[in-house]
Amino acid sequence: MGLVRKILRRVRYGNQTESEIYLNQLRSLGMRIGENTVVFAPNSVSIDETRPWLIDIGDNVQITRGVTILTHGYDWSVLKGVYGEILGSSGAVHIGNNVFLGMNTTILKGTSIGNNVIIGACSLVNRDIPDHCVAAGNPCRVIMSLEEYREKRQRAQLAEARELVTLYRQRYGKEPDEAALSEFFWLFTADASNLPPSWDSQMHLVGNYEFSKEQLKNHTPQFGSLEEFLGSIPPL
Repeated sequence: MGLVRKILRRVRYGNQTESEIYLNQLRSLGMRIGENTVVFAPNSVSIDETRPWLIDIGDNVQITRGVTILTHGYDWSVLKGVYGEILGSSGAVHIGNNVFLGMNTTILKGTSIGNNVIIGACSLVNRDIPDHCVAAGNPCRVIMSLEEYREKRQRAQLAEARELVTLYRQRYGKEPDEAALSEFFWLFTADASNLPPSWDSQMHLVGNYEFSKEQLKNHTPQFGSLEEFLGSIPPL
């Protein structure tokens, strides 16, 4: 991003220009936010700053576009209009470690999300979500365990990678490069010692690079090389 564009974005969005700037601002208000947590589109995210001491976000939390986190409600304004009384509304929000919050998810006050949890896009979290699961919906509910989701993703890898290659060939008239297949390289390598930059960058995600390297070394790929994998897909 050019310097002028960065300056213009900073003027427009203030502290919500970049993830780390935004997170540090929230930390300075009193929110507890762990390491390696990322906000992918800070200018589209709404994290309640009215009671920052009520928000606790763990390590390695991926906060995607349009996520809203609330620690209060103002629905009592209707009650005040009818009855005249003020009935306060607040509740703590806890988000554990290694959590993915899908796009346009809303997390309501008084809820807790456990560790190692995937929250699907457009979910409304209005109840506690336990550890090690995938949850989605409005209202959000557990739909499978994390292990079941892992097995589902493992089964889908080859078909999704082949579709990616076929459509790449149709669109560009050539073979996809290493970067285009950077999320699928475990299909065709177990060599962690000399990975292309785009593959190595994937290994660094969520702060467990060395663990991923060991897992890759002990992994048995379905193909002996990228070339063998590409050769298994019929030409156009």
